[in-house]
Amino acid sequence: MSNILTIAKREITRLKSRFKGGSRLAVILILAGASVISYLAFQQGSVLSNGLYRVGVSPDGPGIHDSRFSTVTVARSLGYSMLNAKSLDVYIDRDQVVHTYNDKSLYAAGALELYLEKQELARIKDQYEIDRAFPLRIEVNYLPAPTGQGVSPLELADALMGGPEEPAGVDPGAGQPAPDTTQFVPRETDAAVIEQIRELESGGRRPRIEIEFASDKEIIIPSLMNPPIPFAQVIIAFLYVLPVSFVSIFFTSSFMDEKIGRRITVLMSAPVTPFEIIAGKMLPYASFSLVSVVIITLALKGNLLLALAIFIPVILFILAIYLMVPLVYRTFRDTTFISMLATTLITSYLVFPAMFSGVNDLSYMSPLTLIVKMYREEPFGLKEYLFSTASMYLIFALSMYIATRILNEEYLMGFRPLYRKAADAIYLGINRNHLYVSITLLSLFLIPIVYMIQLVTLAISLNLPLRYAVGGLLMVAVVIEEIAKSVGIVVLLEHRVIETAKDVVILSFLSAVGFLGGEKLLLLISLSVVFESALSPALFSSGLLLIPLIAHFVSTATVCLLTKRFGVRAYPYAVLAGSIVHALYNLYVLGAIP
Repeated sequence: MSNILTIAKREITRLKSRFKGGSRLAVILILAGASVISYLAFQQGSVLSNGLYRVGVSPDGPGIHDSRFSTVTVARSLGYSMLNAKSLDVYIDRDQVVHTYNDKSLYAAGALELYLEKQELARIKDQYEIDRAFPLRIEVNYLPAPTGQGVSPLELADALMGGPEEPAGVDPGAGQPAPDTTQFVPRETDAAVIEQIRELESGGRRPRIEIEFASDKEIIIPSLMNPPIPFAQVIIAFLYVLPVSFVSIFFTSSFMDEKIGRRITVLMSAPVTPFEIIAGKMLPYASFSLVSVVIITLALKGNLLLALAIFIPVILFILAIYLMVPLVYRTFRDTTFISMLATTLITSYLVFPAMFSGVNDLSYMSPLTLIVKMYREEPFGLKEYLFSTASMYLIFALSMYIATRILNEEYLMGFRPLYRKAADAIYLGINRNHLYVSITLLSLFLIPIVYMIQLVTLAISLNLPLRYAVGGLLMVAVVIEEIAKSVGIVVLLEHRVIETAKDVVILSFLSAVGFLGGEKLLLLISLSVVFESALSPALFSSGLLLIPLIAHFVSTATVCLLTKRFGVRAYPYAVLAGSIVHALYNLYVLGAIP
């Protein structure tokens, strides 16, 4: 630990020397500006649209209390004149909204209509009893998916919609009085639903009411169903990420500067381990990121422990990505380009899903969704937390292990194409004295990367027609899986560590075992969260996650044996062949192939 702290102190000294005079002041001003924007966004919500529309209101018109509308009370004659002169976008004459037909006036009228509908909904809630204000309630029943081969959707629908069976020997139409359809018959769930609606109104929670004694049911109130996009909370979550990304870029540039100046070589010759070097250089930047999280959370009066639990994996994940960039690339030009690309991809992965918080369960793929829910005071559980963060923890662990294995002068100073550097990194990460264990664990620990790629693919495919989305999704999934399972064996073939078909078959089986074990762990944390998505059954259902071990083994062995037979140059074609075998088996399991 003392070596790590010594290297961390050295890194802080180097960082101070890089910021002198005006540059240090500029950094302070940027951070202060980000903090002020964060505070204003939290206190005032979306400040970008304040005063966007000019609205005139007659003296006997309703009050408008929305920051988007800049209102002025004017007489009718003057109001109509100002509207025609385009000094106003909309004029409210008592209970009538008057607008022109230019674009801004139409947009203003649409926004005003939504606002007035919301106000009317609030008036109804205040004026009437809760069960009279919202008489329409939709009961949603969640049924287990049919496991048999012969259950048709029509039979399942009939079983759901059918009423209770009549007693034997009784004619349902004989001697029975017609039901009085005009009289309201209370259901046994009404009291529970009404009580929970009242709790919803008093607490401002999400518009779903779960019945305690019926876990497979929930009641949805249509008038309360669609939550607004949490724009202000997403801005807050994004501003948490800004200092982390800012600091990570300095971490990359510092590492690259020492690498090019060969000072890292001197450091590696000291009596310290590669892990101590990496941890020591990373510690100041991780600490500053944590301090920024603490300051922002305290300033916004958030839950500090929860914010730290959410952002620790985010910080580790971002630092892991920025750690690999200077280790793999040799020049500042390449490092700068890849760093900017990494910033764009990471920001997109973290921020965009959070925009759909409360709309789609796939939003939990980003930990920022948890921050949005924290500031909206909405609950989430351990499953959602693990779904968002488990892959980030594992990717950090894998990156740290690979980094300690490739931190040597030969690899750092070598200049080769990216795919060759990646292959060399995997080769160096394999312990040749324990090949069986290494290949099994490599296949297992590549699961988080496969998982994140498949989640992003799933989110993108939701915008495509279903027939194309399912096919494309399955093909991308199997290609990524075959690469993850076979890449370790192929680099061993390339370096002639293994040469016989028997070794290839044994390692293929062990790789399949590791991958299947990772899939089962993945099932535990993801299935219950994303299963409601339209395409997730095709990717995460038992037909693909719990497929027999033989399926993974055959497809992996196909890729590796073809590569052994035709050489490493044929690896892309071997992956394609193995993917076709895997895809055919998946289609058979799904019932698409008889």
